[in-house]
Amino acid sequence: MADPLAPLRAKFLVRVADDLAALRSVETSMKDRHYIVHRLAGAAGVFGYAEITDLARDLDDLLIDQGEAPPEAFAELIAALEGLG
Repeated sequence: MADPLAPLRAKFLVRVADDLAALRSVETSMKDRHYIVHRLAGAAGVFGYAEITDLARDLDDLLIDQGEAPPEAFAELIAALEGLG
């Protein structure tokens, strides 16, 4: 039986590539980074990427509490996203 989520997973992975580029860029605002992290926290688990959901959720909580995070706070999430490719 074919995976019913396959087409959506493929779209998700295309978006992840864009998200990864944005998270790597020093020009991406903290507001945009937070939007990406929040979206990943909600969507990654649907497609079976629990580690990314957990990392993004922790980072989302940090951004909600503090409003910003240093670049190194994104390193684990970036590494996990790189592992998808």
